[in-house]
Amino acid sequence: MTRPARPRLILPEIVQSSAMDCGPAALSCLLAGFGIHASYGRLREACQTDIDGTSINAIEDAARRLGLDAEQVLVPREHLNLKEAAALPAIVVVRRPNGLTHFVVAWRRHGRFLQVMDPAVGRRWPSCARFLEEAYIHSMTVTESAWREWAGSEDFLRPLRARLRRLGANEGTVEPLLKAAVADPGWRPLAALDASVRMVEALRRSGAVRRGTHAGSLVEALAARGVPDAFWSVRPAADSAQDDRLVVRGVILVRVRGLRSVAARPADADNAGGKTPDPGSPELRTALREAPVRPARALLGILRAGGRLGPALFLIALVAAALGVVAEALLLRGLLDVWGELHLPGQRLAALGALLVFCAGLLGLELTVAALALRLGRQLDLRLRAKFFEKIPLLGDRYFRSRLISDMAERAHSAHEIRDLPILAGQFLRACLETILTVAAISWLDPRSAPLALAMGAVAIGLPVLAQPLLGEQDLRVRNHAGALSRFYLDALLGLVALRAHGAERSIRREHTGLLGEWVGATLRRQRSVVFVESLQFVAGFGLAGWLLFRYSESTAEPAGVLLLVYWALKLPLLGSLIGLLARQYPFHRSITLRLLEPLGAPAESNGPFPATPDSPIATAIPPASGTAPAAVAIRMEGVRVRATGHTILDGINLDIAAGSHVAIVGPSGAGKSSLLGLLLGWHRPTEGAVLVDGAPLAGERLHALRRATVWIDPAVHLWNRTLLENIQYGTGQEASQALAEVIEAADLRGVVEHLGDGLQTSLGEGGRLVSGGEGQRVRLARGLLRKSARLVLLDEAFRGLSRKQRQDLLAAARRWWPAATLLFATHDISDTLNFDRVLLLEDRRIREDGAPKALAGTAGSRYRAFLDAEQDGLSSILSDHDWRRLHLDQGMLRVSADAGNAR
Repeated sequence: MTRPARPRLILPEIVQSSAMDCGPAALSCLLAGFGIHASYGRLREACQTDIDGTSINAIEDAARRLGLDAEQVLVPREHLNLKEAAALPAIVVVRRPNGLTHFVVAWRRHGRFLQVMDPAVGRRWPSCARFLEEAYIHSMTVTESAWREWAGSEDFLRPLRARLRRLGANEGTVEPLLKAAVADPGWRPLAALDASVRMVEALRRSGAVRRGTHAGSLVEALAARGVPDAFWSVRPAADSAQDDRLVVRGVILVRVRGLRSVAARPADADNAGGKTPDPGSPELRTALREAPVRPARALLGILRAGGRLGPALFLIALVAAALGVVAEALLLRGLLDVWGELHLPGQRLAALGALLVFCAGLLGLELTVAALALRLGRQLDLRLRAKFFEKIPLLGDRYFRSRLISDMAERAHSAHEIRDLPILAGQFLRACLETILTVAAISWLDPRSAPLALAMGAVAIGLPVLAQPLLGEQDLRVRNHAGALSRFYLDALLGLVALRAHGAERSIRREHTGLLGEWVGATLRRQRSVVFVESLQFVAGFGLAGWLLFRYSESTAEPAGVLLLVYWALKLPLLGSLIGLLARQYPFHRSITLRLLEPLGAPAESNGPFPATPDSPIATAIPPASGTAPAAVAIRMEGVRVRATGHTILDGINLDIAAGSHVAIVGPSGAGKSSLLGLLLGWHRPTEGAVLVDGAPLAGERLHALRRATVWIDPAVHLWNRTLLENIQYGTGQEASQALAEVIEAADLRGVVEHLGDGLQTSLGEGGRLVSGGEGQRVRLARGLLRKSARLVLLDEAFRGLSRKQRQDLLAAARRWWPAATLLFATHDISDTLNFDRVLLLEDRRIREDGAPKALAGTAGSRYRAFLDAEQDGLSSILSDHDWRRLHLDQGMLRVSADAGNAR
């Protein structure tokens, strides 16, 4: 990778995909400005695991690991846009109108304006004063000595000196003021001087003080006599127990001074022998190594995979069609020249017949071009969809968790737009060929007009190409805002009941108005640019055409030549307009192509699909249909640590579970029970340590095989809008052919089947809404029970929504159903775990206790015993308290219990 020594003049535009992605978007943009490509998609995934994308500390650390000389600093707000402060380029924390903080990239100053890349809206050019108003003012506590050391350095004095000079103070005033303040070892003189300058700057902005020497004198007087507290950027900490603590207020940012001088290693071959820093983290390393997507090259590769004959014929037909149009004009001119020489009717009929044959040939050529373009479009669409659907099952859960459901749905729904690409590309290439041929024909007809013809061709082709980056960025911005609006609609519909229940209509309407305003503003800016480019192209094209015709008419009066030149000269601006129109379609289709290609370039979780050979992990994981019980899995975790969004969710997990063990997992909410099970499902990957299954690391093919041999029952498992029978049989494959009666009986579903109108053929509704929560849990259990040959069974709150008696009965039934499998049961009901041979108690993301439940229950000081006692005390206090009313709901009938107690 070749990285420039200096940052780019114009920063690339990267717009965030969701509201919480400003951190990775800003970081990716900042890296691109220094010539380091880091995939935005991979950075988003990294922010779901190793990095907290909402923490500026994590952003600073990631920037340094990715090769930037980044430093987090807190500077007075007025220093932010001063050249003397060297604060730019930087990632700056700003406050949005809704009060929330947000990351933006402040790149460089251009006169009175600042180039800012805002991940929420794209590139913008606010005035320096306006941006300072947006900056978030952060307060932090430091020691007096630390602040005094920094304030006495040039990092503080240089911008302070520049501020004094901008007020009009002369050197005879500036230097003595600074020297007197620096000479005092205390913090107050420098702080008072800074506050005085800030107050005079405010007076100058309001018009109360003019720039000049008297402004410098006013600073000196204020520093000696005192300044109101509102203008101080540092004050003593009022609530600090120590006297030497100060509260400093300023703008917090991560500034970048350039590229780090780090021990580099050779990059991939694609980087042409360059050097790339090793970021250490696997997620960041993936983001750094992933090559930028080139959509045109990728689509051509997909077309070439089906053979090169079709694209070659398409290009040949395009060239022939473009030549035919020019030849048609020449033929008509020749016909005008010789028509007067054709005196016999037969001659004229022969000439007209030849002209008709030529036109019929052109028509056939046009139909051929259209048919080839449609055929290539269908092939491209089908092959891209096939690749897309092949890759989706191979992507890990972390890929989908880092992307919105609506975003993935939008990609799938927009895939049909790919069909139009060959048509648009053909029209664009043909327009360019016709432009080139027309310029050559004008030069042949009138060699003196060749420079004007070349200028017209350059305007027709060059202007749309030059305007493409600007229009492309603006179009992408509009589409991102449109996507945000569509996601807003989806979220509002999904949360409609909660919104109405909490009276949040006004807040939603206000948020929607803000999003709609951003979309309208982006659309208007894009349309203004389009109108400007079209107007410039129209004026330049037709102006040059008029000039060319005027010069030609002065030199010759040949009617046929004049008519032909008029036709070609006026055709060039029209071809330029067509080229511009087609070029404006490119960003839209490029954006769609990039969004479809992005999953294809994402790293696959496994290398599947895998052939089920006798020696493969899948063949051993899934037993033959004979029904012989397979061997259970043995699980071992060694020093496992798991992080998500930069936070540790499991730490120091050392665990050894023998094959065939039934182990209960308990602990308070958030202790890490579900995360521990998620390790075995591949939802999480250890950032430290290792997870071993049957003595081998759980990754790749082994993870894929383990999933196929696992039963996972959780309230989050989806119920489809299909029949009860289809929901039970979903995902069971060959094992679904066994009798359902035993499964329905074991899952206690007989009453549910009898209650439903169409029995097993009753549709359960979207998400299982036509059954209760407890009935849905039993449906999920039945789905798992159909896989009797499972090697690993994971029950995560599998019986939520059921009565205590039902929970105990179904748990016992599940353990009898899978006696030889390794079974892990995560629950909050401590008493349900007493019959297990082993229980793990998780607390504060660690395993606090591990042993037999009854032994732990009998141990004084045991955390397990404390949880068990608390559960029993809470239950008994509710049952014995007669102040509570007791209502009994059975089969949809509500009645008051006999021991109702008093109303409360």
